[in-house]
Amino acid sequence: MEYKKINMPDELYKFMSDNINYGLLGKDNIEYFPLDNEKFQYACQNEWILSSPKRLLECKLGHCWDQVELERDWFSSHNYNFKTIFIWFLFDEENSYPTHTYLIYQDKDKWNWFEHADYNNRGIHEFNNKHDAIVGQLKKYIEYVKEFNPVNEEVLKHLHIYEYNTPNYGCNMNEFIEHIINNSNDITSEFRKDMNESIDNKKSMG
Repeated sequence: MEYKKINMPDELYKFMSDNINYGLLGKDNIEYFPLDNEKFQYACQNEWILSSPKRLLECKLGHCWDQVELERDWFSSHNYNFKTIFIWFLFDEENSYPTHTYLIYQDKDKWNWFEHADYNNRGIHEFNNKHDAIVGQLKKYIEYVKEFNPVNEEVLKHLHIYEYNTPNYGCNMNEFIEHIINNSNDITSEFRKDMNESIDNKKSMG
């Protein structure tokens, strides 16, 4: 199916699954993939530029920051009520905590988390409301982070969630982050209780 002929979110998901791969096309025109993690992380910081939907459709390669822009393009052009979300741990020093971007959209009286870039959680996940959709992803994100990094009450104080609008296509990593921090709606306070419950649940299970 051609991108322009997609009419439903599930068709968009299938199209992306069939055509869009996880990785990046650097400004050096070299393709980078996460299987070579050291080289991929270097490329994310030094060679990555944010792909426009057109560029992503042409190169068929992008990580979550890129893929959300294609999703934004489709959901916007089909007049959905949607939000694009950025989640990360904000520390003063460099760290290995991952970031993630994703899209949620309203379908009648439900909200759905649309996920293609995150292999472990791919699909369209339905929730009763917008808050629950964000919490659903939040819990999965914290579970993933715990596999590689400590997550306790002190660390969770650094976790932030933003609703963000369209960054400048072609921006680099630092410019993308600056856009998030300076031009987005920080909605973290709405989810502090949910974050702390993820730690409380771990304690009760111990």
